Amino acid sequence: MITSVISQPNFTGGNGYAFLKLHRRTGNPLRARAFAMASIDQVRDARATFGRGRYSLWTGDPGLAIYLSDCITGEPGSPTIDVI
Repeated sequence: MITSVISQPNFTGGNGYAFLKLHRRTGNPLRARAFAMASIDQVRDARATFGRGRYSLWTGDPGLAIYLSDCITGEPGSPTIDVI
């Protein structure tokens, strides 16, 4: 018998920094905000479905928390390729 394995989705905190960079360059925060709100919904849905969060830094709950904190300030504080 073959059973399918359902895994948690890859959270988007690390990917959201592209939208923060775009916000910095264009002055338009709408995409970054929309992406952040979608990320929050994704975490809530996954916790309801799987009963727990993800614990890796960039793809889990900690990475999302750092990303959301940077969304509040409007500045990408984590090092990305243009900072290194």
